[in-house]
Amino acid sequence: MSGTSADGADIAFASFSPVRGNIACRFRSFYSVPYPRDLRERVLRISEAREADKEELCRLSMTLGDFFASALEKAFAYLEIRPEEVAAVGCHGQTVGHYPVKRRGFLKETGASLQIGEPSFLAQRTGITVVSDFRPADIAAGGMGAPLVPAFLGILLRGRGCFSSFQNLGGIGNATVVSPQGKVLAAFDTGPGNLLIDGAVRRLSAGRRTMDKNGAWALRGTVQEKFLAGLIRGDRFIALPPPKSTGRERYGRPRLEKIIASARKEGLSREDLLATLTAYTAETVRLAFDRYVLPKWPVKEIFLGGGGGKNPALAAFLAARMPGLKIRATETLGLPPQYIKAAAFAFLAYLALCRQTGNVPVATGGNPAVLGKISPGSRGTFMRVSPPS
Repeated sequence: MSGTSADGADIAFASFSPVRGNIACRFRSFYSVPYPRDLRERVLRISEAREADKEELCRLSMTLGDFFASALEKAFAYLEIRPEEVAAVGCHGQTVGHYPVKRRGFLKETGASLQIGEPSFLAQRTGITVVSDFRPADIAAGGMGAPLVPAFLGILLRGRGCFSSFQNLGGIGNATVVSPQGKVLAAFDTGPGNLLIDGAVRRLSAGRRTMDKNGAWALRGTVQEKFLAGLIRGDRFIALPPPKSTGRERYGRPRLEKIIASARKEGLSREDLLATLTAYTAETVRLAFDRYVLPKWPVKEIFLGGGGGKNPALAAFLAARMPGLKIRATETLGLPPQYIKAAAFAFLAYLALCRQTGNVPVATGGNPAVLGKISPGSRGTFMRVSPPS
């Protein structure tokens, strides 16, 4: 899995099995391989370009496929896992464009989303069947292609004895609300996650840093409330009702450059800008819950996932703005925060091979659909998958 932050490949080894009409999941190991700097820059350039270079897009897809295969081979070697032990690989790929707003297609209006990273490299190099390209099936079924993690979160948060929520804080923030019985009640993007924070750090450090590690800059700064209020007023996305989805197209480099220019005009220090951008993410989450979640469901806890789940400043800002809710770490669920999505797409691969639907209509707005495309491996190991009863 590589998310909107485009920082590398996160790999989760998980197993799924049917148990009394439900699906049990177990997590074995986790591994990450960062993108080399030049590869990350290529991904960011193509993701933020208004017009894509066709040859570069084609070659980058092959390069990423080769990188994903290499990353998995490194994981096998480091974790001492044999490819023969793995039934299938779920590969989300790298998103380079996500346009959920529907426009006229051939016969009907449709959204669009593109993930690259040729899965054939994984299938050829490992011999394992690969399931990839999950989002188009939901779009073809009338959805936005996102968010797709909620089906997995319903399994993960089932049986907690209260209404729970999961707030992903990857490049983009998204919320999922789950009933005590594991039913997904709502899921939608809330606004920026780490995207603006990471982008500002790269810009202000001239590329020497890629993130605000441990929220250090933000914790040394002071939130500039007037500047924050202007960011909220200028963000039309957060006022939209669910279901809704967004991406780098809204919160990428053009938006960041305007924010940095305004911050310099207002005389904000580096630390104050990072504190304010971190508070911006926290405030979009608070507004989403106040408007679209808490009036309907008595949510008691929020689990934080994604890279932002490891940011103490962001967790502290959320706790201060949402004092009625318990902020929890995903480690208590058996998963480090940065591997939630990797585990989720392993789960979606399992569902696809079992011919089970993987999208949640209340989340994407689409009809139920089996997600993903299959690249057969030479081992034929997908035959070992046991479908839910």
